[in-house]
Amino acid sequence: MTIFAELGLNKTLQANVLSLGYKSPTYIQEHSIGAVLSGTDTYAIAPTGTGKTAAYLLPTLQELSRVDNSAEQVRPVRALFLVPTRELAVQVEESIAKYGKGLNLRTISVFGGVRIPSQVNRFKRGADIVVATPRRLVDLLKVKAFSLEQVKHFVMDEADRLVSMGIVAELRTILAAMPQAKQQILFSATDSKALQKFAADNLVNPKEVRTDDSKPALDKIIHTMYRCHRDHKPENLLSLINLVNCDHALIFARTKKDVTFLTHLLNSKGYSSVGIHNEIPQKQRQVSLNSFKNREVQFLVATDIVSRGIDITDLYYVINFDLPVNCNDYIHRVGRTARTASSQSVDKEMLAEKANKQAASREITASKYDFTSAPAEVAKDIQGHIFSLVCTEQDAIVPRISKAVGKEIKVEWIKW
Repeated sequence: MTIFAELGLNKTLQANVLSLGYKSPTYIQEHSIGAVLSGTDTYAIAPTGTGKTAAYLLPTLQELSRVDNSAEQVRPVRALFLVPTRELAVQVEESIAKYGKGLNLRTISVFGGVRIPSQVNRFKRGADIVVATPRRLVDLLKVKAFSLEQVKHFVMDEADRLVSMGIVAELRTILAAMPQAKQQILFSATDSKALQKFAADNLVNPKEVRTDDSKPALDKIIHTMYRCHRDHKPENLLSLINLVNCDHALIFARTKKDVTFLTHLLNSKGYSSVGIHNEIPQKQRQVSLNSFKNREVQFLVATDIVSRGIDITDLYYVINFDLPVNCNDYIHRVGRTARTASSQSVDKEMLAEKANKQAASREITASKYDFTSAPAEVAKDIQGHIFSLVCTEQDAIVPRISKAVGKEIKVEWIKW
């Protein structure tokens, strides 16, 4: 078994990952860290929940720490991490603080929903690392809040989403603001022709890294789809929550109107819930997300802005009030669960709770899955359960989702 000490990381980084409970690197970490440390451009594809953030952060932080700019009056930006959402920007900044503890690196995250002047003021002393969403980054470049002329490492996280956001002009502006001689690192949970073309146009002889198993987390998740009439979905959602005795779940809705409606519905029925969509102020969004992560509320109702990159420890249930419009978004929604393979320790209470949920999954799916031969072993391997409420208008995407998942998902009429 490979350990982090064998990957060329310095003692500070090794101590940091051990203190966080990580014992050995995942496949994507083992095969990406060396590539990034070598200075080569890197193109990495790995499923959600497999440790991609650490795979690009650890080696990049090590390379930045080789030069100490702490005495500089204004630190030059030497690394840019580009992400598609505000929530992911905050999470990456938090991860940098954890993994890079003791390295004396300064990080600033910038994204929409915050006044530009307040973000400009944060750069008076500069920063070693900037984590940014594309449009806000371009806004700050226009007012010359900082320069990207000394960037040595350019990382795109959730790169497939970034190249499909309709921000071609913004990406060109960002690339033009950086020196041509830099390391470029693309990480994504899903691949696409658009991402491959972007890599071909911009990366130089990249090292390509893909997991040996393209969907390891998906094999540990049960997918259950129920057909129902659109008008009956709210009552069906409440029945589903009651059926599985669900006390903690991420519920995806397609529109901000549905997020607001479902949040009010759940709260009116005695549950505690919060909602997130792109018109809610960023500060409120972060408070809501943290309250859900800390289990201060039972349900988080959200649009797809929280489907990518957001790490929620020990989330077992995800409910699709509506299926997304494309199968890649379904894969990313699914990826919010089954994230316990991170080697972080869990207490006995959490293990007992998971065992109860695994038992509920067995009971619900007994008609479709044969658990009679080795129920204990099968149950132990289940890391999450995804429920979807499917109306007739969404039937067409089900076969495509089944293909993306790698197993047939049958849609059954609700019988309760």
